[in-house]
Amino acid sequence: MSQRRSKARTSFGPTAPPFLDYLKNILRKYPDGGQILKELIQNADDGQATEVVFIHDERRYGTESLWTNKLGKYQGPALYAYNNAAFTDEDWERIQMAGRSGKVNDPNKIGRFGIGFNSVYHITDVPIIFSSGHLGVMDPQENIFGERNGGFLWSLEDEEHKEALMTMHDQFQPFRDIVSVIKGEKWSKIMEDEHFAGTLFRFPLRNEISDISDNLYNSGKVVELFDSFIADAELSLLFLRSVRSVSLLHISCDGTVKTRLEVKASSSEVPLQSEEDSDLEGFTRFKQIILKSEDYKETQWLVTTCTMKKGLMEDLDVLAEKLSFVPRVDLAFPCSEQREHGEGRLSCFLPLPNNESNKTGLPVHVNACFGLTDNRRHLKWQEEDQRHDKHALWNELLVNKVLPQAFVVMIQDAIKLCQESRLPVPSVYRLWPDNSHMQHKDKWRKVARDVFDQLFRQDAAVLSLAKDERWFIPLSDAIIPSKDLKKPEIVNAVKRTLVFYGENLVTVPDHVMKAIETTSHTTPKQVTPSFLRRVLLMNGMQSIAKEDKLCLLEFVLSDENYNELQGLQLLPLSDGSFTSFTNREEDTALIDTEEFPRTLLPCCKHLFISNDLSSDCKTYLKKLALKHVFNVIILDAVCVAEYTRRYLPHDWRQTEKALVSWNIGSSEHPPSDWIHQFWKFLDSHFKDLNDFTEIPLIPVSPLSNSPPVLLAKLQQKTTLIFQKTKKSSLPDQIAQLVTKAGGTVVRGNDWLRHADLDLYVLSPSPRSVLTILSNVNLKHLMKCLESQPFATLEELKGYLSGLDFLSNADRDLLLSLPLFQSLKGLCMNAKSQQAVLLTTSPKVPTDLPMPDSHIQCTSKTDERFLQLLKVQILGPAEAAVVLVELIERKSCSAAETEKIMTWILQHGSILFSQNEVLKYRCRDLRFIQRNGEQTRVSSFFDPRVKTFGDIFEANFFPPPVYTKTEQMLETLTELGLKRKESDVKPEHLLQAAKLVEKLHANSQSKALRRSQVLLGIMDSNDLLSVFSAEQLHQLKMIRWLQCDQPGQEKRELYSPNEVRHTMYEHIVGFVMPLTDKLSERVSSKIGLKQVPPPEKVTENLLVLKSKAKEMTNPDTNADFKQKLHCIYRHMQENVSAFAAVMDKKECWLWAHNQFDSPQKLVLNYPGGLDLSSYIVKVPNEFLPYKKLLQEFGLRTSLSDKEVIAILYTIQKSIEERQQPFASPAEVKVSTEILCWIWRQKKEVPEDIPVLVVIEDEQFTLKPRSEALICDLDKDKLKKFPFSIEEMYIVHEEIPIAAAEWLKIKFLSNHILAPESLGIEQFGQREPITTRIKNILKEYDEPNDIFKELIQNAEDAGADTCKFMIDFREHRDPPESLIDPGMSLCQGPCLWAFNNKQFTTEDWENIVKVGSASKETKVEKIGKFGLGFNTVYHVTDVPSILSGSRLLILDPNVTHLKKHIQHQTNPGIRLDLSQKRILDCFPGQFAQYEHIFDCNFSRQSPPEPYTGTLIKLPFRSEKEVLRSEISTKVFYKHDILALRDYFRENSKSYLLFLKNINTLSLQRISCTLSTPPKDDEMETILTISKTVEELITIEETSYSKQDQAVNSLQKIDAKCKDIIDSCTLSIIKMTSHEQFGEPEEDFWLLYNCFGTGASLEKVLQKNITAVFSLPIGGVAVPLQTNPDTGKLAPLNADFVGQAFCSLPLPIHTGLPVNVNGAFAVMSNRKSLWQSGEKRSWNEVLLRDPVTTAYITALLALKKMSEEKQLESYYYHSFWPNREKVSDSFKPLVDEFYSSIAQQATDLELFSDGERWCSMNNAMFLHESIEEDTDIGALAAQICKEHVNKPKCVVSLPVWLRNSFKQCGLHNILQNNIMTWTRFYQEVVFENLDVIDPKSRDALVLHALDLNNKDINTLLVHHPCIPTSNGQLQCVKKLVSPMGKVACLYEPKEGRLLGGTKNDFLSPERIQRLLELGMTNDNLPLEEIALKAERRHMNI
Repeated sequence: MSQRRSKARTSFGPTAPPFLDYLKNILRKYPDGGQILKELIQNADDGQATEVVFIHDERRYGTESLWTNKLGKYQGPALYAYNNAAFTDEDWERIQMAGRSGKVNDPNKIGRFGIGFNSVYHITDVPIIFSSGHLGVMDPQENIFGERNGGFLWSLEDEEHKEALMTMHDQFQPFRDIVSVIKGEKWSKIMEDEHFAGTLFRFPLRNEISDISDNLYNSGKVVELFDSFIADAELSLLFLRSVRSVSLLHISCDGTVKTRLEVKASSSEVPLQSEEDSDLEGFTRFKQIILKSEDYKETQWLVTTCTMKKGLMEDLDVLAEKLSFVPRVDLAFPCSEQREHGEGRLSCFLPLPNNESNKTGLPVHVNACFGLTDNRRHLKWQEEDQRHDKHALWNELLVNKVLPQAFVVMIQDAIKLCQESRLPVPSVYRLWPDNSHMQHKDKWRKVARDVFDQLFRQDAAVLSLAKDERWFIPLSDAIIPSKDLKKPEIVNAVKRTLVFYGENLVTVPDHVMKAIETTSHTTPKQVTPSFLRRVLLMNGMQSIAKEDKLCLLEFVLSDENYNELQGLQLLPLSDGSFTSFTNREEDTALIDTEEFPRTLLPCCKHLFISNDLSSDCKTYLKKLALKHVFNVIILDAVCVAEYTRRYLPHDWRQTEKALVSWNIGSSEHPPSDWIHQFWKFLDSHFKDLNDFTEIPLIPVSPLSNSPPVLLAKLQQKTTLIFQKTKKSSLPDQIAQLVTKAGGTVVRGNDWLRHADLDLYVLSPSPRSVLTILSNVNLKHLMKCLESQPFATLEELKGYLSGLDFLSNADRDLLLSLPLFQSLKGLCMNAKSQQAVLLTTSPKVPTDLPMPDSHIQCTSKTDERFLQLLKVQILGPAEAAVVLVELIERKSCSAAETEKIMTWILQHGSILFSQNEVLKYRCRDLRFIQRNGEQTRVSSFFDPRVKTFGDIFEANFFPPPVYTKTEQMLETLTELGLKRKESDVKPEHLLQAAKLVEKLHANSQSKALRRSQVLLGIMDSNDLLSVFSAEQLHQLKMIRWLQCDQPGQEKRELYSPNEVRHTMYEHIVGFVMPLTDKLSERVSSKIGLKQVPPPEKVTENLLVLKSKAKEMTNPDTNADFKQKLHCIYRHMQENVSAFAAVMDKKECWLWAHNQFDSPQKLVLNYPGGLDLSSYIVKVPNEFLPYKKLLQEFGLRTSLSDKEVIAILYTIQKSIEERQQPFASPAEVKVSTEILCWIWRQKKEVPEDIPVLVVIEDEQFTLKPRSEALICDLDKDKLKKFPFSIEEMYIVHEEIPIAAAEWLKIKFLSNHILAPESLGIEQFGQREPITTRIKNILKEYDEPNDIFKELIQNAEDAGADTCKFMIDFREHRDPPESLIDPGMSLCQGPCLWAFNNKQFTTEDWENIVKVGSASKETKVEKIGKFGLGFNTVYHVTDVPSILSGSRLLILDPNVTHLKKHIQHQTNPGIRLDLSQKRILDCFPGQFAQYEHIFDCNFSRQSPPEPYTGTLIKLPFRSEKEVLRSEISTKVFYKHDILALRDYFRENSKSYLLFLKNINTLSLQRISCTLSTPPKDDEMETILTISKTVEELITIEETSYSKQDQAVNSLQKIDAKCKDIIDSCTLSIIKMTSHEQFGEPEEDFWLLYNCFGTGASLEKVLQKNITAVFSLPIGGVAVPLQTNPDTGKLAPLNADFVGQAFCSLPLPIHTGLPVNVNGAFAVMSNRKSLWQSGEKRSWNEVLLRDPVTTAYITALLALKKMSEEKQLESYYYHSFWPNREKVSDSFKPLVDEFYSSIAQQATDLELFSDGERWCSMNNAMFLHESIEEDTDIGALAAQICKEHVNKPKCVVSLPVWLRNSFKQCGLHNILQNNIMTWTRFYQEVVFENLDVIDPKSRDALVLHALDLNNKDINTLLVHHPCIPTSNGQLQCVKKLVSPMGKVACLYEPKEGRLLGGTKNDFLSPERIQRLLELGMTNDNLPLEEIALKAERRHMNI
C-alpha cells in the first residue's frame, strides 16, 4: 500500500524564487536616489555610530595583484560609506539575509541591513564590507567565485588571509587609501590589531549592464545622489538617535580630496521634562545643526519628543506590541530663523521624499516610527483597500491621538522657555499651525484643530499680554483685537488706551487669530468699536493725546453705529477743539470736500472739522452726515451759494450801488485769493450766473495790495469789454477805434473765466472787434477807414488777422474794404488776386523766367491777413517749385536750367526747409549731364571723401559748375550725393576691384595700396552683406586681395578663392596663402573661413610626410604631431569629402614610426587581448579619429573567427618548424586567446587547437579532442597501469573553468569516476515562507484575493468564475486523510471555480513564488507572478484541482510532513486518475463532492475535472500557532467581511474583461450535510455581462487600428484576439442579489490600440523594457429611460475609476472609467510615478486612452443624432481638469489638445441642433452668458444669425477653465464671441432682419456698455428709432428735449423716438449726446439749410 501511495503522488510545491529575481523585485520597489544614502545612515544609527562619511572616489586602481582577475573590473570609481561603529557577529549574519531584518522585534532599530540595504544594488553589483575583523565581498550573480558561491569573506585573524590583505596591493589599495583619508590610520596597524574600529562599505559603480540591473552609474549620477541628499541635509540629523555628523567627500582622479558637505548636530541646555500627570512622557530641548558646504549655516531647532504612556490607549498598545513600534512622536521647529510658515515635512527618523504627500503644512517637522509603503516614499493610510492594514491603522492613531498632544506639549514648553527669556515671543506664535497653509490637507487640518481644541479646552495660559509680552494668560481672561482693527496706527492707539485703562489686551498674529475664531470654545472678549465706546464714555477723554483721539475716532466710527456716539466729545474742529456729538446748533460742524473746499466760505471757517483726519475717518463722518443724526453737514454747491449770500460782509449787504469797496486787508472782508477761487467754483458748478446777481464779483480795475478794490455787481445788461485778458489784449489804437464806435473798455483782471461771463463782459478779441465793426453802419465805417492813415489800417489788419475763422459774410466784408496795395503801389481790395511774398530770403531773382499776373505781399500783416481771407501766397520755395516744373516739362534751355539749379543749389538749405516737396522734386530731377544722359544727383560720389578719390575715377563725381561752393556741395549731399562708404554698392566695389587687378600689371605698389583701401571700406562698413551670390562669386574670382606667398614673406595679389584664414595653418599652411588681417565678418563673406578643398589638405599632408622623413624622431616633434592631429581632426569632420578624393589604400596614418594604411590596422583587441605581434593597433592618441579611420577601412576589432584563426596560424607555424615547439610569445598569445574564449563564452570549432604540454616540458597546439585536464598529481601518473600517449595535458596556465568550457575532459574522467568537492558559501538567502510574507506586505488586503483569482481565470480564457463560502466543519478521522496534519484545515473555506483547465505551463508557474511568470506575455493581465500568493492572507494550505491532478501547497511544512521530503519543495501533486487514491483517503476528498460539479465518487475511474477548482481553507487558531506566514486568524466575522466586500465592489469587475461574462458568489451553511444538495447552496450574488449592440468605428479610425494590429502582430501574433479595436459595444451589466430585484447598468465600451507614441515605444528595437501592448479604453456610464426605453447619460455624480483590465483602487476624477495596459506597482494599488514606467503610463494616456475617449464621444454623438440617446449634452462626459487627479491630467491635456487642433476637425461641439468642430464653434463670452438681462436674447440672436457653418455653442465655466488650464487659451480666445464681436458680426450685419423688439433691446444694451468699438458701430449705422419709426444715425438724431427740437417735424425722421423706459430715459439721452446727437446747437450749414427750407415754405 505504501508503495502504491508513493507512485500515486510526486513531491510538488512552491519553491523560493531565484535570488536575482527577488533582488530585482526589491529594486523595483526601492527607488534610486538619495534614499540609498538615507538607508545607510539609518543602518549606521542602529549600530550606534556617531559619524557617517560618504566618499565619491573617481580614482581607478591597478589590476595586477588581485585575489582573482574577475575582480579587476571593480577597481574603478566607487562610492564609499563609512561609519564609526564596528560590525558585530550578528551584523555579519544579518547582512547575508536579504529581506529578513533582524530588528523586526526591536523598536529601537530603524533599519539594520533589512530590505532597505539592498537598494545599494541600484549602484553596484558587488558591495564590499570592511568592519571589525573581516572584509567581505558579496556577489549575488555568482560570477566571481564560482557557481553557488555568492561571495567571499577574508578574516583578519586568518594568517593566509592576512598575508593576502598585506601583499595584494592592487586588490586592497582602495581600502588602504580611504582608511587613511577618513581616520589617518595605517593599514599595517589595522592588520597588526586584527580589528578595524568602524565599518567601511565600498560600492564599485556599475559600468555595464548586469543580471541585477541595467542601471549604469557614472560620476554624474553620484553627484545627483549627493545633490538629492544635500537638499535634505539640514533635516537629516534632527531625529537620529546616535549619528551626530554626516559628511560628503569627493576624491578626484588625481587624488584631490574635497569636502562637499559637512553637517553636524549637537544638543544644548538641560531639556524640559513633561509633567508627571501627563498622558505623555517627553522632553523638549534645543538642537543646533551646523551645515558647512560652499556656505556656512547654523540653525537652532526646538525639538520635542513625546511617548504615549502604556495603558491609556488599548488599540495603540496592541498595535505597538504586534508591530514592535514605539508610540513616540518627535517635533522639530527652526527657532533661529524666520521661515515659510507651512514648510513642515514628515520623517521616519530620516526625512521622507520632498513630495506633496509628505508636506503637512504644519510649522514643524514631524517624526515617528511610521508604517511606510513598499518603496518607503509615503505613509500608509486607511483607504478603501487598506482598511485592515495594521501599519495604516498605526499611522492613523499616531497622527490623530499622539501628535496633537505632543504639539500642545511643544507649545507649552516654548511658552516656558519664553518666560525664561530663552525664546522670543514671535517664535511661540510661529509654532501655532496656520490653516491657510493646509489647503487640501484635511488630515493635517484635523491635527491643527485638535491642537487648538486642547489648548483652549484646557484654558491654558497661551496668549501673551500686550503690556508684558512674557506674561501669558488664558483665552477666557483675554481681550482680543477684532478683525476690524487693521491700521497699525489705530492698533497702537487702541493698545495704548486699553493698556492705560488696565484692560487685559493681547495681540496675536493673523493665523493665531483665525485659530481662535474657528475653534469651538467660549467666545472671547473682542476689542470692537462698541467696546471701545463704552470704555471711553466710562473713563473720559482727558488724558488721551490728540493724535490718539483721532485714531480712536476713526475706529469708533467704523461700525457705523452712530447712536452710541451721543455725548462723546470726540468731534475735532479746525481750531483744535473737540466738540460733542449732539443735535445742538452750537455743535454744528461743516465737512468740506475736495470739490467744495472750506476756502470758498472764508467767513465760516470756525464751523469746519479739523484737517488732520485720515481719509477713512472723513469717509465715516461723511456717512454720519448723510444719516442726519447730528448737526454734521457736507458742503455742496447749493450750500455754498446759500452761505455766500448769508455770510457777505455787513457793508456789502447794506449798499445798493453797482460798485463796492473791497478792503483786502480787513479781517471782515475775504482774503485776496478768495475771488480767484470763487470764480473757479462758479465756472465748475453753475452754467449761468443767475443765482449770483447783485453780488459784487467783478473787479473793474487791476487787483493790487493797496486797498480798496472796486467790485462790480453782476447785472444782466452790460456795456463792458475787457481791455486785456491772459490770452489777449486790446491795442490802444484799436481801443480808440472801438471807443469811437461807442464801446467801453474794462482794464485788468483777465483771469476771470465763466461760460456765462460773455453776457456781462465782452472779451478783448478780434472777434469782438469784428462784431462791433459788423454792427456799425457800413458807409460810416468806410468813411472812417478812408480817413485813417495807412499805418492805422495796417494796425487793424494785423489785429484782425488774429481771427481763426471767418464766416462768408465776414470774409465778403473784409475783401471789400480798401486795406491792400497793388504791385504798382495803389490801394485796393483783395478780390480775385494772387499775392507774391517779397519779404523772405532768398529773394527770387528777377532774371529768372517766372510767370506773370502775381500781386505782391509786402509785409507780414499782409501775409497773415491774406491767409485768413484765403488768398493764395507764393513764397521763394513755391516759386522754385514753379521753376522746377518748367525744367521737368523741358521748357528751359541748358543755360536756363543751369542758372535755375545754381540758384536752387546755392540756397538749398533755406528753400528745402520751406518746402519738402521741392527737395523731393530736385532729388528725382535729372539735370546733370554725364555720358550724354541727364542724371540724378544720387548717381555721384562726394569728391571731398578721400577714400572715394583713392579708388574711383573722375566720372564718379558731379561737374565743377555744381561744386563751386561748400553750400552747393551740402545741397547736393542733401539731394543724395554719396558721401558714406556704406553707400558704395556691390557694382562699385566690383569695378574698383577690377581696377586694382588691372593696375597691378603696371604699378604693383599702387595696386597694393588701392587693395588696402578697398579692403578697409569692406571691413568697416559690412558692404559685403548686400552682395548677391553672383556678385560675391565675381569678387572671389578677382585678384585684389594681398597676402604672403606660402612659405615666403613676399606679398602678392590673390583672388579670395585662393586664400584661407590662418586658422587653417596646420592643415594647408604649406600649400595655400593665409591671412588673419581681415575681420571675422569679411573673412566669412569672401570665403576665407570656408573649409579648404580636400585636395589641398591631402597635398599639405604629402608635404608633411616628406618633411617627416627629414626628422630624427617625429614622435617627439610636437609641431609635427600637432599638424597631424589637426589634419586628422579636419578629415574626420569632413570625412565624406575626403572619402571621395582619396584612395583608401593610401598610407597616411602615422603608427609606430611610419605612415600606414588604416586598412592594415585594428582599433581594439577583443576582450583585453594583446595581439600586437600579429596585427598593429591604432595608437591611443589617434583613437578620437575612429570615425575617419573606420571610413578608410579600419577594423573596429577582430571577429571571433579571426581571433580563433590566430590559433590555427600558430599551430600551422609550429608544425612547419624543424622542432615543433611553441615560442614563449606564442604560448602567451595562445593562453590569452583560450581564456578569452572561455570568459566571453564563445562558440568554437570542434577541432580548435589548444595549448598542451609535450616532451621535455615543451609546448605546442593540438586539437582539443586530444587534450585532457590534469586533475591528478603528475608524479603519480606513472603509477597508473595504462597509457595516455595519444593524449596531451592542457597547459597549466589555462584555468580549469576555461578548459571545462572548451569541453576538454578531466584526466580523472578519462581514468576513473570524478570525486565530489565541498565549498563553503558566503552570500544571501531567503526561505519560502519569508518570501510569501513579504509578498503579503505588498498585497496587504485579504480582499485582493477575488481580483487576483478573477485575473488568473481571465488569463486562462475562462468565461465563468464562481466563488463559494463554505462554513462546514469536516471531522473525518485522521486515517482517512492523506496526512494527519491535514485535519487542521478541514473547517470553513473559500472555493474558487473557473471553467478552464490548467495547462502544463500553469502547473510550472504556480509554484514559482514571486516569479514573473507572465511578464513577457503581453496578452496576459497579470505581470508580476505575485498575485496568486494573496491566497496566503486567508490560508496556509491552498489546493488546486484541475484535470486529473490535485496540487496541495504547504509552505510551512506543517500539514504534509509525511510526504514532503525537502522543505525547499513544500507541496505534493496527486494523480487522481488512479482511483485507489480516492478509495484510500475518502475523508480528504469527500468535501469536494457536489462543489461546482465535482463528483469523485460517481465515476470509476474519475474523469478529468473540466475546469479549475481552488480550495482555500480559512486559517484557524491552531494553524496560527505554527504558521510562519501570518498570524491572522479568520473568524466568522472576518469571513463575512470578505463576503460583504465582494458584494459591494464586484459589480465593476467584468467591465473590461474579454473572456469572463459571469461571476457569482454562493454560500454553504455550517449545518448542511456532506455532500450538499443543489437546493441547499444559496446564491448570494450573480453578475452577468451581455453585449446589447455593436457599433463599427469610422473608416479612418478603422484603417489606423488595422495598421497598428499589423505592426503589433510582429511582436505577438495573439494581439488581434485581445481586444476588438474596430467595434464599440453597448454592454448591459446585470447584478442580482439574494432577496433583491435584478439591477441593470449600461455602458458604452471601447478599447483600442495606440497608433502614435505608445506604438512607437513598443516597436523600438532597443527599448529597455516592454510593459504590454499599447491598449487603452473607456467605459461611459449610461442608463435607460423607463418610459421610452432609450439610453441616456447616468444622472448620478459619477467619479471614474482606473482599470488595468480589472479595477484599480484609483479614482481618476474623470466622468468615465478608463482602462489601459498601465505599468502598475506590483500590488496593483497605484501607477508607477517615476522612470521609464511613468513615461509608459503617460504615453498610454495620451495615445490609446485619448483615442478611445474621443471615439466613444463620436459614437455618442451619432447615437444622439439618430435619436437613440436622450438628454445628452455634448460635454456630458468631458473631463473637468480641476477635478482630475494629477496622474491622469496628461489624458485631459491630450484630450482637449486633440479636440482643439485645427487638423483634427472633430465635430464634437453642439448647440442642441447642429454639430461642429472647434474650427466652427463660437463660444459666448462669460460677460454675455452671465448677463441675466440680455444674455439669453444675445445667445438666441447669435444662433439665428451667425454665418454658417459657424455654430454658437454654450461653454460652461468649468469647461472654459479646462481649456485654459490645458494651455489652449489662445485657441479658445479665437473662438470667443465678445460683446464687440457680437455687435460687429451679428447685430449690425443683420439689423434689417432682427425683429424690432429684439433689435431695440440689443441697441439699448450697446448704449449701456459704453464700449469704444461698439460706440463706433453705433455712430456709423442707422440703428436708433425716431419718432416716426424709422432708424437713424446718431449724428443725425435730434434730442426732443433740446432747444433745436422745435425746428424739426416728426415726419423728417430726425427726432429721437422711444419712451422714458428706453431711449428717452435721461441716461440714454446723455449717452446719445456724448455720441453726437444734436441738442441745443446746430452747425451753420444746417441752420442755413433749415432757413432756406423755411423761406421756401413761406
